[in-house]
Order: sequence, then structure tokens, then C-alpha cells
Amino acid sequence: MLQLSINFFEKKIPSVIKLLISPMLTVFISTFLLFTIVGPVGRELSNYITGGLVYISTEFGMIGYMIFAGLQQIIVITGLHHILNAAEAQLIATTGRDFLNPLMSVALISQGGAVIGYYLLHRKDKKVAEIALPSFVSILFGISEPAIFGVNLKHKFPLVAGCIAGAIAGAFVYIFKLTSLGFGATAIPGLSIIDPANNGYINYIIVHLIGIFAGIVLCYFIGKVKTKKTIEEVKTEIKENKNIEEISLIPPVNGEVKDVSQSSDQTFASKAMGDGILVNPIDEVFVAPADAKVELVFPTKHAIGLTLKDGSQILIHCGINTVTMNGEGFETYVEEGQEVKQGDKLVKMDLKKVQEAGHSTQTLIIVNEVGQGSKVIVDANSKTPIIIKKA
Repeated sequence: MLQLSINFFEKKIPSVIKLLISPMLTVFISTFLLFTIVGPVGRELSNYITGGLVYISTEFGMIGYMIFAGLQQIIVITGLHHILNAAEAQLIATTGRDFLNPLMSVALISQGGAVIGYYLLHRKDKKVAEIALPSFVSILFGISEPAIFGVNLKHKFPLVAGCIAGAIAGAFVYIFKLTSLGFGATAIPGLSIIDPANNGYINYIIVHLIGIFAGIVLCYFIGKVKTKKTIEEVKTEIKENKNIEEISLIPPVNGEVKDVSQSSDQTFASKAMGDGILVNPIDEVFVAPADAKVELVFPTKHAIGLTLKDGSQILIHCGINTVTMNGEGFETYVEEGQEVKQGDKLVKMDLKKVQEAGHSTQTLIIVNEVGQGSKVIVDANSKTPIIIKKA
């Protein structure tokens, strides 16, 4: 809303008085809307959500707790989880306790267990360790996004395993009658606000251990079943990969190409997600940079995961923080499991809508995993800025 006001006045107000008038009108209108529309609507929405969650917990008991803990991290993916803070505040104001906080905490820690489970499946892969272990540390301090977007959502089955583990741990939250005296802190920091009644501290630790170990076990065994292949399939795959000496990736959209280290998003710039490039797009339609299989289409349509012919995996992430747009301004042309050729249309991003929402249109093309025996060569000045070749 604030960004829309700024953009409107920047276009309409003459340059001579823009510096004085534009900020004043922007703040005035935004404040007026906040107190007359956004605030009251938000308060009523908070009341309905709080009432609904309390109803689920009281009427459905353990099942209600399991549903919430199982699905909470899915809400995090959409970016809508922030509204739950208002619901928690309302719960504390009316009941003096917050039963949502422990549920969100076990939902989060269970995704951490799934990350460790995935790491155990690929413990010989240094790249997996570089992503999974730091992500788990972040989980311990209440931050799940690196684990969700770096591992679990990307590979799907760890996310499912984490959700199931969260539901299991949520059942024990109900059994132990765990509540918090505040909100905003989960995992290890959450110990500071847990209600000590009924051995609260000990039970808090127990339910988190349940979530971690359930996540590890479920992810490990689901992964084992998923990755099991027949001898014939393995032989065919090895034969095909041996014939692929080099894969050249073209930029998926026209625009200025730079090394990913120059990204405004520090997670991508640090190359924690992998090496690659960024493009400042001048067109809106993004195409496949190479022949590939579509492994993942994010629910918010802002990112697509591809698997190349040699087994390498790449991520095309359109815009910075565009996950919060919940798909608005994006259109996808492909679905998961689909085979695409280099140059086939993948997704369309409305550059104007992204900018009006206050986000950068900077797009990242990241090589998350490299096929066995291959290496990544990045040259932002080349017509094929990313090359994956046999080492």
C-alpha cells in the first residue's frame, strides 16, 4: 500500500515540489487507510482466526492440534503465517495463554528433523551438508525458511515427512497441555516463554525431540523408498549420463546478466544455494535455459526447479521476496513432471506489478546440485553464462 502511494505521487507530482509534497501525502493517505480500513479489518480478521483456531482446539481436541501442527509450515511457504501473530496476541489477551506457539514450534522443529533425514540420505555429498546443516542450525533458533526453500520444498518428500512429524509432535503438545505465556519465540528461544505448569519445560523438550526424530525417521525411509531403482534403470541412467560431456545454459530472459555474487539477496549472493547468475529482466516471459524436466513449480509460481539431462538441478527464482505476492503477477506455462526443450516458455512475471509491490525483479538462475563427476563454470559475459561439464 505504501509503495503504491509512493509510485502514484512520484508520477503525478511535478519534480519541483515532489521532494516536499510526495512523502507528506504518502504518509497521510497511508495513515488514514491504516486507521479507517486496514486496522479495523485486520482486527476483525484476527478475531475470526482466533475464534476458529480456538474452536478447532476445543472441539476437535488432539485432531485439531495435529492438523494445525501438520499444516503450519505450509502456511509459512505462502507468507501468510505473519497474521497468526495477531491471533496469538488475542489469545494471550483473552485467556492469558497461547496454545499456538508450542504447535508452531514443533511444526518448525519437525522440518528440521526432515532436513537431517535428507542429509543422512546424502551424507557423502558435501553440497548437501553445506546447505542442510546450517539450515538445521537456523531451525533451532526459530528460522525455517532456509530449510524449507533450500531442501524440503525443493525435494518435496522431506516437506511431507516434516509435516507428518509435526502432526505427531502436535498430538503430544495436546497430551501434555503445553501452552506459552508469550509469543514470537520458537524452538530453543521458545523455552523462555513456555508455561512451566505441568512440567512445561521438560515436556517442551520432549515434544521437540519427538518432532526431530520423527522427521529424521520419516524422511530417511520415505527417501529410501523414493530413490530405490532397479538395476536396469541405474544402468540406463549411467549410460545416458556418460554420453553427456557438457551442458550449456542460456539466460532464461533478455536483460543484463551478472554473477550471482552481485545479487541484492544475501542468501543467493553468498552462494549458499549454489553458483549461478542473475538477470535484470527487460522481458516478462522466462524460458528453459536447457533441455530439462520440470521437477518443481512453486505454489506461488515465482520459482521453478529443473533437472537437466546429466542429473544437475537448477532453480529459476523470479524476483526478490516475490513469494509474498502469492502468485499475483505470475503465470506458469508448465507443470511438474513435464519435459521441456531449451527455449520453451516456463513462466511469465508481470514486471510492473512486482515493482508496484515494492520488490526487485532481479531473477536468479542457481545450480543447486551438479551431476556426478561434473563441475559448474560461470561467465556472466558469455552467451551461455552457465556451463556444466565433466570434470
